Amino acid sequence: MATDIVNEQILEPTTETKAKKRHQKRVPGIYKRGNRWQIDATYQGIRVQESCATPEMAEVVLRKKKTDIDEGKHLDKEQKSTVTLGDFADRYLEWCAVNKKQKDIRSKKQRLGLFVNRFGKDTLLTDITTANVEDYRTERSVSVSRYGTELSVATLNRELAAIKGMFTWAVKMKEIKIEKNPARSVTLTKENNGRTRYLSQEECRTLLDACPTATMRSVITLALNTGMRRGEILHLKWKDINLRERYLEIVEQKNGETSTIPLNSTAMDTLRSIPRRLDSDYVFAGLIPGEPFYDLKRQFEKAVSKAKLNDVSFHTLRHSAASHLVMSGADLATVKEILRHKDYKTTLRYSHLSQDHMRAAVEALGNTLAAEAGKAAKIS
Repeated sequence: MATDIVNEQILEPTTETKAKKRHQKRVPGIYKRGNRWQIDATYQGIRVQESCATPEMAEVVLRKKKTDIDEGKHLDKEQKSTVTLGDFADRYLEWCAVNKKQKDIRSKKQRLGLFVNRFGKDTLLTDITTANVEDYRTERSVSVSRYGTELSVATLNRELAAIKGMFTWAVKMKEIKIEKNPARSVTLTKENNGRTRYLSQEECRTLLDACPTATMRSVITLALNTGMRRGEILHLKWKDINLRERYLEIVEQKNGETSTIPLNSTAMDTLRSIPRRLDSDYVFAGLIPGEPFYDLKRQFEKAVSKAKLNDVSFHTLRHSAASHLVMSGADLATVKEILRHKDYKTTLRYSHLSQDHMRAAVEALGNTLAAEAGKAAKIS
């Protein structure tokens, strides 16, 4: 009798048992976690996540979400970001200043400001497309600088690099809800670095004589005698200088590493001549206490204009330092170390100067030997 009862129960399951078995069937994207049923599914490339009390409710919610996606109703407040382009640009600049410790933050702010002004600070960040960035690139490539000159390829590339960096960070910030960097596929224009402009000794003297202030003259002198970059000079602090051992230390702008730069007599005399202000740690202190000197570009351009020099930027001073090192007999390995080039190819751009001066030296040697031979022939 007991066996018959058991068989009867197995052959004739109750309605409740059938319901349990039906809901125990696995529905893709729905699973149980603790006492809750979780939805985690991807439909037409869109991820759906939800938590429900019962498996029946989870199935209903999943079907509703799929219907909303089919009808385009999934872009609700929860999915679409409300962050504006202007607000995010400010937030990104603050992050760069604190976390990346970028010293030339003013230039990055100016570059991003041009992009923000083009599309409007109230434009949603998620509304910027690749086509927008491409249009901006095209417009800027045919525009002129604020000084009325043709916009250089290098300037445009720096602007695009700043835009790319901002959107790369936006993708990493999950709450922004940007899945793709709209500037990623926008290519930079190849820069022509074949010709390296450097100042002759006469041009160096002319530029120094044309400096409008003693500060500007000291900055240029230090750049010509050390090969330091503009940002490195302006952010140089007195604690980083060792006059006794004739060197200074800087933190590299590109990788954050500490480098040692030797000082020659001219650089030493220049540093000694600079008055030290008690309200600032910087060698070149600004008008605002505790801030470095930053009004460099305008003064430098005045000096270049007064000296009547063409095709000269502040970076030309770094090229000039490297060029005169080579022409003075320094080998390329030494120049690479002093200028802190990471890639030896960068240093090789000065190799032709070394060859020219070696040929000149050999020619001078030949003339000297010929003259000595001529004297010997006359004596005999």
